[in-house]
Amino acid sequence: MQQNMDPLKLHEIDENLIGTDVAQLKFLCMNLIPKKRLETVIDAKDLFQRLDEQALLDDQLLVPELLITIGRLDLLGILKTSKEEVDRKLLERDISSKGVSPYRKMLFEISEDMTEENLRSVKFLLVPVLPKAKLGSSASLLDVMIEMEKQQKLGEDNLHELYNILMECNKQLACRIEDFQNMDPEQETHRLPLQEMLNDEQLSLPIQLNIERVEGERRDSSVGSLYTDSDTPPRSDEYYSMTQRPLGFCLIINNYRFEEATSLRKREGTMKDKDELLSLFQRMHFEVEVREDLRASDIRAVIKEFAKKDHTQMGAFACCVLSHGEKGAVLGTDGIPVEIRELTQPFAECHTLPTKPKLFFIQACQGKENQYGIWTADGQENDTEESTIDEESKIEEDASVPAMRRVPLEADFLIGMATVEQYMSYRHTTEGSVYIQELCRQLQNCPRNEDILSILTKVNREVSFKVLNGFKQMPEPRYTLTKKLVLPMD
Repeated sequence: MQQNMDPLKLHEIDENLIGTDVAQLKFLCMNLIPKKRLETVIDAKDLFQRLDEQALLDDQLLVPELLITIGRLDLLGILKTSKEEVDRKLLERDISSKGVSPYRKMLFEISEDMTEENLRSVKFLLVPVLPKAKLGSSASLLDVMIEMEKQQKLGEDNLHELYNILMECNKQLACRIEDFQNMDPEQETHRLPLQEMLNDEQLSLPIQLNIERVEGERRDSSVGSLYTDSDTPPRSDEYYSMTQRPLGFCLIINNYRFEEATSLRKREGTMKDKDELLSLFQRMHFEVEVREDLRASDIRAVIKEFAKKDHTQMGAFACCVLSHGEKGAVLGTDGIPVEIRELTQPFAECHTLPTKPKLFFIQACQGKENQYGIWTADGQENDTEESTIDEESKIEEDASVPAMRRVPLEADFLIGMATVEQYMSYRHTTEGSVYIQELCRQLQNCPRNEDILSILTKVNREVSFKVLNGFKQMPEPRYTLTKKLVLPMD
């Protein structure tokens, strides 16, 4: 970027910004420009002039930072820069520079991830507090937040009202407020414990309810969610924040064809698994990349490549490996094993992924033994479904020679294994693997807000019921998650 902000470049940026972009920029600049001067802003040229009046354009990072925040990365080229360069320079920015307020950024991110349904709920809950004219159908969440600030119902040190409302509408968005407070030590004096925030009668939701006070209890006979003083509501810090867009990177390693010298068969049906996973993770807002037919050295290289990526703006990471395997390892197409710890360890050491969930789903055998069913107390074998096998399509295993290895689990990891150690996993040559197909089905059809461990328990149950060439398969989730994980399926 040049030393001085070029007016011609600012004009070109203005020409490419639409009305909603300008409204968003005005909101982000409310801590930078006096309100009276901000009210007269009609377009981006006006906004840049107001910033220049405050000598804020001397900070060469402010305009790029604003553009990145509102998602107009396409305009960074006008300034001859990129998101990666700006992010790097922001880390080195002088502490005296104002920049965009983290408080404003946090509110803006919440507004960006607010669904229409949740916005209607927020407006309904604010009816007793804000003028109805300010809560019309055309009012955005940013408009509502601005009005809350005018009514002194929202501020950098006054987040309780908004927090309580979001807890009613979308707990994951409420997590954004807690993340902000945890990020900013200055907020410590203004912070209340979550239970106190929800149980303090003076901070209760401003919804018109028919409430009777009987010996210190609060009871309502209308709609809404209200706790008694003895209730313990769910804590938002129990959930990982999953509101980032994109949510994270997802790497799919799909090994189909193995080198002739290995004597390992083609993994017929794996393309079905790959396609299902690609669709699923894209639907969950991941940026998905597929790598196919990788040798062991290539698997290690691509793992290191993704571990070195900048995950700062992401909320999670996912990796799916579809290959032959042995105990504690997956195989490259050259038949050489890659330990599962070699897949996970680089991400445990990634400096931009701490406290964020790191998900691994491994479709590969973990040994050469077959599992047999057992008889339950009611005299029925633990089987409920027989897989169909014919000449054209059949069940195969993803096994090779076993070797003794261990899998270390670091904090915030989830490793979904297709089978327990020592045993084979099965793959249908046209319908895909039993585990991956059931995993995709359960994730696509899960009830709203169901956490991943509950979903994987269902996967275990459904897969364990199947009979596969006369044998059984038992998946195994391993995890060190520290919070509940609810993946978005918007």
